[in-house]
Amino acid sequence: MTSPVLDSLLARIAESGLLEDPIAENGLVYGRASIDAAGTVVNVNVDPELDDDDEAGEDVDHDALIAALSRVLSVGESRWRAVIDEVATEIDDAVDDEPVIEQVDLRDDLEATSVVVFADAVLLAFLAPKQFPESRILVQLDEELEVDGVEVRELDGVETVEFDTLDDLLDDISRDED
Repeated sequence: MTSPVLDSLLARIAESGLLEDPIAENGLVYGRASIDAAGTVVNVNVDPELDDDDEAGEDVDHDALIAALSRVLSVGESRWRAVIDEVATEIDDAVDDEPVIEQVDLRDDLEATSVVVFADAVLLAFLAPKQFPESRILVQLDEELEVDGVEVRELDGVETVEFDTLDDLLDDISRDED
């Protein structure tokens, strides 16, 4: 069973045509969509961030969610390339002296797989099967689609470690070498 606010959001997203066959379940509206600049189709979750106490959803801004969804799906090629470049640079800098199994530019290895849309942020998930075959890369974008954070997580079933800064990540990598 869904809430009235989720049903309303589903109707707005279906009407917009932004997602293929959108469905409302478990507090989310989800479907698939194309990010043309990435040249791929991704799974998309739109999260109105409903509280258990807030079934009425008075605080949910449907317009902001639709705008954020539209913004990320219609991102231009230059902005998409800038995101990819920044992600690759941050990861390359963090693992600077670590041995790399595949000598492939991370920019060419990153494959967008999913998007989670919030009113004020977007979370992109990437796979990099050659350089990070056991992990996925999560990238948080702000409202202007600027990179706000990058995290490399091991795939499900394995412990995830989060770092507040790249310096913390580098410190942890250095400790592992000792």
